[in-house]
Amino acid sequence: MITRIWHGRTRPEDGDRYLEQLVVAGTEEYRQTPGNLSAKIWRKQENDACHFWTVTEWDDLPSVKAFAGDDFRRAKYYAEDRGILLDFEEHVQHYECFDVSRTKIHHYLYQLEQTYHGGNWLDESLLGKLDGLTSEQAFATPVPGVHSVAEIVWHCIYWRTVLIHWLRGDNVYRDETRARLNFLPLDVLQAKGWEGLRLELENTQVTLRALLLQKDDRYLAGEYQPGCTYEDAVAGTIQHDIYHLGQIGLVLKILLVMGKTV
Repeated sequence: MITRIWHGRTRPEDGDRYLEQLVVAGTEEYRQTPGNLSAKIWRKQENDACHFWTVTEWDDLPSVKAFAGDDFRRAKYYAEDRGILLDFEEHVQHYECFDVSRTKIHHYLYQLEQTYHGGNWLDESLLGKLDGLTSEQAFATPVPGVHSVAEIVWHCIYWRTVLIHWLRGDNVYRDETRARLNFLPLDVLQAKGWEGLRLELENTQVTLRALLLQKDDRYLAGEYQPGCTYEDAVAGTIQHDIYHLGQIGLVLKILLVMGKTV
């Protein structure tokens, strides 16, 4: 990743006007250029001048050249800059940038924890739905063609396990196991036992949290297969949990209507 930094100055009284110009139009070409990752404006007010820096991040040097041309070290100015900038510095600075932030990682960890333990604005969670369920209730099939809570929980365990394998670099586990493990027969799940399933679900939560804590945001942009990023996989697994959290709620309501205490 490449960071490009431009610096310019205005009179103090022109600082707000130039800031508005940069926000509205001055950074538009940055943002429209393929390969631009971000555009920020820094400002520092001093007694004799107002300093501005535009700090942009790019995928690579060809992306920078797509914006600035082959002579990419030369600063680029616009007609609107005339009459407001105090000087026109000839060159800009470029730096290799290594992003070690974990903002996205912590965002997904927060969602993962809320979906599992609770604390979101709906105050709904997997544990909130599952705590207090008896084995009989968990394995009960509400109506023909509708999965039991235990079957849904196993389905979530399976896809969480797929994500664990992806995060560990195993990109073939899903394709090798999906047909036989995506949903298991009820008798196989009953052999595992309800508490056994609960423990497997808990283990996936602990493992996913530990694996994600080892990653940074750059990792999320990597691909576990062409066109599919690790961020897609993490976000998709959380969305999958949320979808089936709602499904579990519906199954429990059906069981309640059927007269089974939940």
